[in-house]
Amino acid sequence: MTTPVATLAPWTAPRPSSETREQLLAAAERLFVERGFAGASVRTIAAEAGVNWSLVGYYFRGKDGLLAEIYRRHCATLNGERLRLLAEARRTGLQLESVIEAFVRPALVEIVGPDGRYHYSRLRAMLAAENAPLFAQLVTENFDQSRSTFVEALGQCLPKLSVGEILWRFHFMLGTIYHSASSPQRIKAFSHGLCDPGDVEATLRHVVPFLAAGFRSAPIGIARPRRGSRKVKARVRSPRSRAK
Repeated sequence: MTTPVATLAPWTAPRPSSETREQLLAAAERLFVERGFAGASVRTIAAEAGVNWSLVGYYFRGKDGLLAEIYRRHCATLNGERLRLLAEARRTGLQLESVIEAFVRPALVEIVGPDGRYHYSRLRAMLAAENAPLFAQLVTENFDQSRSTFVEALGQCLPKLSVGEILWRFHFMLGTIYHSASSPQRIKAFSHGLCDPGDVEATLRHVVPFLAAGFRSAPIGIARPRRGSRKVKARVRSPRSRAK
């Protein structure tokens, strides 16, 4: 009588742990900040994390995916806190200053990470300077929805302003935040410590009234005729016509 042969299940490689994934993310963020996106290779990131380099592809499909996940995590925290603060502002009665603070406060908190270092702000600055197309894509994917929510809230506080005016002023508010995030140490050094963007409460005491005044009191932009328009041409020709 023939003894049946046991059927063996196909062998599969052991699944990497979630701890390995977190090690890769932490190592990649450190190296992106220190060396830039181009200067941090997949193999260098894996060596820093102490894992096989092929796991970058396994988890993130390459270096772009790794960066996208790092950025997404920061943005998820930032957007979540902004929307939470905006919801609180709505419950107590929507005011311009409270909307601005709900938008700005989480960004200032993100400037300095939990270890006291400026990881996220430097990462943003690096992306904007070094990899503009990828940065634009990440910003669109992670911020467009929350920005629309805040633009709508600002419009409710400033009903006399057109959507275009709200968007311009919102754009200038973003510029204030980006500059504070990308160069937080400059004003601290220049002021000999008097002005420190790392002090969130002190910064808010100054920046919220400043931005609110810009939103509320700045004159509405007046469209000027473009070069080559009839009105401009008429002004250019008028001295000649008078000379004749």
